[in-house]
Amino acid sequence: MSGTAESVHPNNFFERLITVEHGEWPRLLIAFSYFFFVLGGYFMLRPLRGAVAANNSEILHWLYTGTFLSMLAIVPLFGFLVSRFRRGQFIPAIYLFFISHLVLFAMGFDDDATPLWMQRAFYIWLSVFNLFVVSIFWSFMADIFRPGQAQRLFGFIMAGGSAGAIIAPSITKGIVADHGASGVMFMAVGFLLLATCLAIILGRYTRHQQQNRRTEVIGGSVWDGAIHVFRSEYLLFACLLMLLHNLTSTFLFNGLAVLVDDQIIGFDERTKFFSHVDQVVQVIAFLFQFFVTSRLVSFLGMSRTLVVIPALLAGGFVILGSSMGLVLFAAVQVAQRSLNYGMLGPCKEMLFTVVDRKTKYKSKNFIDTVIYRGSDVTASWIFKGLMSAGLSIAQIAWIYVPIMGVWGFGAWRLGQLYSRLREQARAPSM
Repeated sequence: MSGTAESVHPNNFFERLITVEHGEWPRLLIAFSYFFFVLGGYFMLRPLRGAVAANNSEILHWLYTGTFLSMLAIVPLFGFLVSRFRRGQFIPAIYLFFISHLVLFAMGFDDDATPLWMQRAFYIWLSVFNLFVVSIFWSFMADIFRPGQAQRLFGFIMAGGSAGAIIAPSITKGIVADHGASGVMFMAVGFLLLATCLAIILGRYTRHQQQNRRTEVIGGSVWDGAIHVFRSEYLLFACLLMLLHNLTSTFLFNGLAVLVDDQIIGFDERTKFFSHVDQVVQVIAFLFQFFVTSRLVSFLGMSRTLVVIPALLAGGFVILGSSMGLVLFAAVQVAQRSLNYGMLGPCKEMLFTVVDRKTKYKSKNFIDTVIYRGSDVTASWIFKGLMSAGLSIAQIAWIYVPIMGVWGFGAWRLGQLYSRLREQARAPSM
């Protein structure tokens, strides 16, 4: 147990179920709803991205490259906003920036008749949008919750996003048949506008709790976040964790796109297939977030919890190497994404509660965008190279099994560094 600042005093069954203190409810519920609408809006759009990926499966490596270059262009602008403006100003501005683009896409999309250049632009835009808005959300959460609160509450907050992501594919399936991709996009605009309003409300509520003390402008250079990443062992291991995870997830995404392209015909049918996959993923992830992850971290510690994920996925890749098919491949991808959203995601966000504000916003955003998409680009070119060399998807799966061992080592070391930083953060109040 830590000090009294981290102790929990539940007053009823529901508070015991999710280990929340009575006074934490307002911020927790606003954060839950905020993330519900963020991921709800994104997961309405994600099946469209999957369909576009299947339509362009031969050039996915170039789409990843375009996404990475777009990230490089946008990160300095984000660094400027963080350096010059308060949290309550730059967070809503960034959301509205992306919402305006989505409106333009909605006006131009026409399903299978949509020009290829617009489909590809949408794929890149959505890949950039997703990482920025989610990264900003979790930077905000790491800024307003203490490490002990994060361990108890981040799983529940992430379950809010999963609840939105569970509902969203059904909305997409219901809308796309009658109103096409444009109808889905306009519905997502509504969700994202609600998320923006809740971000403003949460910021004002937090400021009210702090006796109306305004958050300070972080300041510094637009490149501070990137420079700090390469000077910190802790952040470098966080980058390694992301790189190895993305090598795995990108192989599964690209492989599934290839199989869908071969076996499922039509934009709407492919959109519905990816909607089903997304929905199953989010149901499983929700169960992990709500009932398992926070308790697992408390019981096993951060290091062991992080190691569980590559250990389980190693078994999945052995199965893929031994047998191959669309349903089996989709099942392994469902397992990987469920573990990502249900366990790795909450743990990754907990890692940033023990660092300073500059790291929470600038370095974290650099890792979540440039490093994330850079590893995607690397993984997609590796996949394309292996396929071009004549290897089958099953043979490539065997190549990835040793990567799980390296991932396990990196996860263990990162968990140790987290525990050390958390103890240092506790020390003054002991």
